[in-house]
Amino acid sequence: MRLLKTAKKQAAVVLTALAITACASTPAPSATEIKIVEKAVMPTPPAALMVAPVRPNPPKDGKTATLLEHAAEFGGYVSELKNQNQAWRDWVNSQLKIDSPSEVAK
Repeated sequence: MRLLKTAKKQAAVVLTALAITACASTPAPSATEIKIVEKAVMPTPPAALMVAPVRPNPPKDGKTATLLEHAAEFGGYVSELKNQNQAWRDWVNSQLKIDSPSEVAK
């Protein structure tokens, strides 16, 4: 137990000496101006892009008419997803065109 206390004291002395040495050897602050960079703000997407299409329920049974009806509904759902995906891509590309000139001007 006594050995542990001695080791802790020695460690404290060493750490204190290192801290004092580090503070004494640190050069004065630089005279270079600090450049403040504005925080990027993400534009809000159109509300229509935030609404997910409703996925149709699976067919109730395996009858041909039910499966065909489900296939038609699911095809419409996939088409809505495709259109929404394209709308997201168009929106992002339009944002890139808006943001690009400001980056080039800097």
